[in-house]
Amino acid sequence: MSKVIIESTLKNSEENHTFKGKGIKKDNQIIYNDGNVQTKVIIDNIITIERNAEYKLKLSLKKGINLKGTYITNYGVSELETYTLEENIKNDEIYITYKLMINGVNIDTFTYKLKFSLDT
Repeated sequence: MSKVIIESTLKNSEENHTFKGKGIKKDNQIIYNDGNVQTKVIIDNIITIERNAEYKLKLSLKKGINLKGTYITNYGVSELETYTLEENIKNDEIYITYKLMINGVNIDTFTYKLKFSLDT
């Protein structure tokens, strides 16, 4: 397990959220707290992003493929689906653009960028 410095950006047509801080890297996982939201990114054949706060969100992303996920709130479980338009993964950077649908309704197109480096 290594401590890392994180810079992440999540953009859509209405928002541009940036986080700069620290996290940990363990094997193929990067975990950090963005405010009160714990974020876990699992880098594998399929990229998985899990966010836990007053809700639980799990996205699965792979370029050119529709993948199902989950979105759980106090109001229940919603069907979630992503379609990844662009995916660029390097040793210390992830760049993904995807369309998000909840209960069959197109929500928006999102771009997620994650950069990380060892915290020395």
